[in-house]
Amino acid sequence: MSETEKKPKGYYIMMGMLIGLPIGVAMSTALGSFAYIGVGIAIGLPIGVAMEEEAKKKGQIRDVTPDEEQQRKKYLLGAVVLIGVLVLATLAFLFWNMSRD
Repeated sequence: MSETEKKPKGYYIMMGMLIGLPIGVAMSTALGSFAYIGVGIAIGLPIGVAMEEEAKKKGQIRDVTPDEEQQRKKYLLGAVVLIGVLVLATLAFLFWNMSRD
């Protein structure tokens, strides 16, 4: 397997969490509480860790390059900003609904 075909360290963990996030959103929508979004991530995280360990045993994991590290930092910052905006929008919506009652 060539170096370009190998996945960077942490790839499968991130994929597991990204798969778990929609599960949490669906659970939150179905149950009517935003608290269940974290449950989806908690479901996806061990799946990603298991996939990462399996790929590591097969030699399919490589170290992260400096360019990839910079890109990950940008994505993380974007995710934090997006989550912050969503939390503020949710709080504004809740306060707006409470003030109408």
